[in-house]
Amino acid sequence: MPSGADSAEQRRARLRAMTRGYAGHRYFFPATAGLPRDLHPLMAWWVVLYVLSMLARYQPAQWAKHIDIDGSRHAVPIEKILERALEQLPTLIADAIEEVAVWP
Repeated sequence: MPSGADSAEQRRARLRAMTRGYAGHRYFFPATAGLPRDLHPLMAWWVVLYVLSMLARYQPAQWAKHIDIDGSRHAVPIEKILERALEQLPTLIADAIEEVAVWP
């Protein structure tokens, strides 16, 4: 095999090692100090939904302003995030349970 093909394969392997498979594609997820790997997609979703829930619970007036479809530029993106969560999380949770269930 030519060395050019080897270097391309090595680059793909390095990219695969730096990314995480999620929803049929590969993505970069942030790494947190002290953790050996990047953030798991389930934890990334947890952070997003946790922040939104804290806003809704502790700042209800601000939350109401943010989700006002007629008055806020944030309303549609928030709605899309929540719709996406409903689509993605059941499969992601099931995958995480299977991943943990096969640990020795």
